[in-house]
Amino acid sequence: MGKAKTKLAIVLVLVCVMGALAACAPSSSESGGDAGEPAASPYADGKVGNKTGFDPEGPYIENIDQYPEAMDAADRNARNAEANKPSTYTDQFGFTVQPVPADPKGFNMTYLNAENRGCLSCHTTIEDALMSMDTWHTVGAMGYPTQLTVANCIGCHYSKVHGDQRPMSSNMHGIHNGKEGFIEMGGTCDSCHFVDGNGDFQMWDYVKYDQYRGITDLTAEEASLSVSYDQETITPDGQIFFEGMRQGSDPASWMTDDENYDEALADSWVVTIDGEVENPIEMTVTELVEKFGTETVVAKQNCLANGVAGGWIYQAEFTGVPISAILDYVKPAEGVQQALTVSADGAYQLNLPIKYYEIENALLVTEMNGKTLPPSQGYPIATCFPGTSSGYMVKQLEHITFSSDPTPMGKMPIGQLVKDPQTGTAIGLPNSAVLSHPDGVLLEGQAGKELTFEGYADGWDEPISKIEFSLDHGKTWTEVEMTEDYDLDKWVYWRINITPPEAGSYLLNIRTTSTMADGTERVCDRNTQFLFTVN
Repeated sequence: MGKAKTKLAIVLVLVCVMGALAACAPSSSESGGDAGEPAASPYADGKVGNKTGFDPEGPYIENIDQYPEAMDAADRNARNAEANKPSTYTDQFGFTVQPVPADPKGFNMTYLNAENRGCLSCHTTIEDALMSMDTWHTVGAMGYPTQLTVANCIGCHYSKVHGDQRPMSSNMHGIHNGKEGFIEMGGTCDSCHFVDGNGDFQMWDYVKYDQYRGITDLTAEEASLSVSYDQETITPDGQIFFEGMRQGSDPASWMTDDENYDEALADSWVVTIDGEVENPIEMTVTELVEKFGTETVVAKQNCLANGVAGGWIYQAEFTGVPISAILDYVKPAEGVQQALTVSADGAYQLNLPIKYYEIENALLVTEMNGKTLPPSQGYPIATCFPGTSSGYMVKQLEHITFSSDPTPMGKMPIGQLVKDPQTGTAIGLPNSAVLSHPDGVLLEGQAGKELTFEGYADGWDEPISKIEFSLDHGKTWTEVEMTEDYDLDKWVYWRINITPPEAGSYLLNIRTTSTMADGTERVCDRNTQFLFTVN
């Protein structure tokens, strides 16, 4: 395992492969000795326990004075640390990553076996694992250099969300247990789990930073952090995350080449709006723009499954036909409660309550960031409901049908985010992540120099009230409060300046707080944790 980064056709998240191990001291007859003769020392001939040449005869206490002569403590620890240096690799964004901090004793490598634990110890990326599965699985690919983690998987797999789909624990144990590739890589329960002092199994990726040694702590006063933020920062085109165009459809049918596509498609692509309306319409995208005009808004798009520290979020400038103008024209009947919005070929069907279509800035998008809507984001037309989930952005829109049917269908509305199975609270509410660098980044030649990290905070339909940063495992915090003119349709984009005083590894904890409708504060159930190493 380790940094060989062998690709498994599975997502390494939960596992319980128990090895049947037995250690028995040989009897005198088993060792070949005559009756009455002592068995050979189990530590002789370089066996485990005889690494220093210390091979006493008789009780250890009578020979303990030999121990310092074999190797003193400092020398022994230094040799082990040198022999067990954490490794590095270059990620797909070109960053050098060192996931495990070095420590003076080599504890993380020797005793924690840290490089062989967690999803990314086996998988190059989670995206790679998803695309290599035996059966088709939708892929949500990061645009920012933020890694997908188990927290993102929980968003969809926490329970029976989609029909007969089972919880993640059942899925992941099933596709790892006894599988040849996993066994060949030495996979065990410890590959994904950490057993705490109570005997409870925790996810390694959630608790690893509390187990590692070699992380330098800085109090808030010592760190002297400088933080700024705004709500206007736009995500560059190349860093907008991608989610499968149409769930359940063949990826081969997706139009995802943003450099080569038919610009004339808007002249022939027909959108139908019907159902319980007074004036149903069938118009091309070009005709919709000509008849109803366009508006431009800046809005965030956040995925419902975006786990703690996840980067499935972006902010863009959207230009499109205002849905309010369309509603004024088609005139939905009194009592209409929802609309079924369908993508090309009917592969993606989404029912949302009528209140979403009545959002002031809701659009049928034709442009993003001042350019024609990219095929990967739904060219030639897609829906956008500012302040809600990116999952409500139906790409390659073909049909909207209004209905008075009261039965809710489709995805969960905002405010009903999926829950973390361990904490019982909504995942990523509120949320934050570092977007400028991957977790575990190694920054060469930066010790003693000022570093800038960038990221976001977002609370869905709850305004962020404050963001807190800690570099001493949460003992002291630097707090940043938000202003009162908060825009719920937009994210909070922050920049933090840090000057690490010396070479080593540092852990940035980020704690986000939002304000609920009743005025009380909600704190994210898990801190965002970001490890970086400088030399």
